[in-house]
Amino acid sequence: MTKKLIFTILMFFPTLIYAQGKLTILDGNTKKPLASATVHFTSLEGKTIKNTYVDKTNIKGEVPFPFKGKQAIIVSYVGYKYTFDTLDGSNNHKLYIEPTAIILDEIVTTGQFSPQSVSNSVYPVHIISEERISSQAATNLRDLMNTQLNIRIGQDNILGSSMSINGLSGQNVKVMVDGVPVIGRLEGNIDLSQISMNNVSKIEIIEGPMSTIYGTDALGGVVNIITQDPVSDRMQFDANGYYESVYQVNFDGNLRFNLNNYNFLASGGRNFFGGYSTVDTSRNKQWNPKIQYFGNFKLGHDFKNVKVRYSMQYFNEYILNRGEPWLPYKEQALDDEYRTNRLTNSLFLNATVGNYKYWNTLFDFSYYNRKKNTYYMDLTTLDKVISGNPEDHDTTTFDNYLIRSTYSMDDPNSKYSFLIGTDLNYETNIGNRIEGNTKKIGDYALYGSIGWQPFQNLQIQPSVRFIYNTNYHAPIVPAVNIKWDILRHFAFRASYAKGFRAPTLKELYFMFVDANHNIWGNPNLSAENSDAWNASLNYKLPFDNSILDIGTSFFYNDIRNLITLAFIQDTKYSNVNVGKYKTLGTNLTANYYTNRLSLQVGFSYIGRYNDYSDSLNMPVFTYSPELQANLIYQLPLWDIQLAAFYKYTGKMPGYGLGDNNQIIEYDIESYNTLDISVHKSFLSNLLTLQIGGKNLFNVTSIKQNIATFEGAHTSGTTTLPIGWGRTFFASVKINIK
Repeated sequence: MTKKLIFTILMFFPTLIYAQGKLTILDGNTKKPLASATVHFTSLEGKTIKNTYVDKTNIKGEVPFPFKGKQAIIVSYVGYKYTFDTLDGSNNHKLYIEPTAIILDEIVTTGQFSPQSVSNSVYPVHIISEERISSQAATNLRDLMNTQLNIRIGQDNILGSSMSINGLSGQNVKVMVDGVPVIGRLEGNIDLSQISMNNVSKIEIIEGPMSTIYGTDALGGVVNIITQDPVSDRMQFDANGYYESVYQVNFDGNLRFNLNNYNFLASGGRNFFGGYSTVDTSRNKQWNPKIQYFGNFKLGHDFKNVKVRYSMQYFNEYILNRGEPWLPYKEQALDDEYRTNRLTNSLFLNATVGNYKYWNTLFDFSYYNRKKNTYYMDLTTLDKVISGNPEDHDTTTFDNYLIRSTYSMDDPNSKYSFLIGTDLNYETNIGNRIEGNTKKIGDYALYGSIGWQPFQNLQIQPSVRFIYNTNYHAPIVPAVNIKWDILRHFAFRASYAKGFRAPTLKELYFMFVDANHNIWGNPNLSAENSDAWNASLNYKLPFDNSILDIGTSFFYNDIRNLITLAFIQDTKYSNVNVGKYKTLGTNLTANYYTNRLSLQVGFSYIGRYNDYSDSLNMPVFTYSPELQANLIYQLPLWDIQLAAFYKYTGKMPGYGLGDNNQIIEYDIESYNTLDISVHKSFLSNLLTLQIGGKNLFNVTSIKQNIATFEGAHTSGTTTLPIGWGRTFFASVKINIK
């Protein structure tokens, strides 16, 4: 009996000691791992019931062998040649696949069940790469977005810069850093010039409602800024210096290193701007002087199946708005000082809890404070005394607690995948112009999404969000997305989504009453809500050494319950849900890539409607065009990179409400933007030099022509700031590994 037992164990011993190998897919040129590559396995042993299997590589480019023994391998990846091989599944192997063109089907995380390639995402995701950011010499998010298609930049020299996407204002666009919402909106907008491009690895943009996943403020889309990870197998240090001829001087640096399997990143910098006026003859500037300080610290550690990351980001800004000297002796003036502080503390837990099962949790505390003080300046002694008028001063403080957690299953061999998540937000607003000086609001949501693949080339993904809000009645927010791979490189995407924007604490409880103002918030406001339809076609045509990417899209947004500041009675103004707003548009893009060339061309045509035109015999929609062309080329002879970024922003007509509640017709004139740069690296990328010019068409402001329709017909013109004119810059970067 004992001999038979030993014999049986020996017979099965090879099976018991079988170790599953893994396959790593790498780029044949860069040797970097390729995530989300599709791998087809076919067992050649002839003893398995199911002898074929399809899988996708993880973020490290790895995939386990499903069978033991010999198996045929077929690897497919957008922009790369089909690769065939026969390998032994009991060992580890590396497989290098050759690109048909220099193009990366980049990995995205925004709104995904798990990290996904752009081509596999059901959402039309647009990525701005680190190379693009560097080539444009963009120091902040405003500089970068200024030449983006479908994005229009607005500028207020006190409140800062804002953007609209697909005709929807910035208060409907959620701006995030590593998935953490940026707080501190002024007049509903995030100041883009406060978001530094230091330490940014890429930016992911999804145009269209993402309210089911990200809640309020995502009605128009999301902009997710992805910063560099602290992961590094060796110490790395880089420092940057930047000078622009309008007297802008910037310095920043980054340090990454690993200590006892703990990864560290520390970065920081200082941006200085001396102020600018077209005719610089006064102490008052059209563009106010400012100083910014920013820093970021990250700590990361990888356990067996869990990645833990801590991140702290700090921002400080000082703006000086110098007043005109008083007549007759011009020895005194009133100066306004604005000081902003923003602090974000985030803890990220990312776990793999099974085969293709993921659990991700984010804990975050964000703090924002903005102070405005007015001083009497003695221009003979340079002494200053704070104003005794309380209306000359203002302090606004926000703090926000966020817990977001998701659990997802995303198995490429299953027809079904899912994501379920919770989103808990608690915000406090403190300010002298808030009713009672302090108000709080809680927003708690449960959301989920199911992916269904009835056929290999068709994905259907419905989703829904349920919300409980402590201050107003929140809507249920559904959505459905479809992706159909008509051909191998030809994809159709379509979506319908409900969107919403919650009323802010200021809109609910703002209170400003003095001799010139009588403005009150409205605690009975409802959320703005919208219906949105989007559709797009994308075709990638790969050649041996290049690839052509052509796309077109259509969108339609219908917003109701628009929150509008309206005249109530006597001299009182308050926020009410009465407005309607619609946008529709289309765009066409063509991108061409080779080993040395990146060429992008795009055209968009966007229509806007609001209900002011209902009382006039005027067109329902007013339209404005945009044209974009970007070029990055690597000169082979001197290994110099040339880059040019052009955008035409067309004339934008529309209707609005004038100062005396009169309906006005306006049109904002068109303008052109052009940035160019020359980039050269030395000593194996140890030293990089870059020179160039910005705003080469020398646009400083544009005209807004206004005509009234009620009462006496009048007309007039105002100017809107665009930029500080034509400038030239130089930058130096040192990179030490």
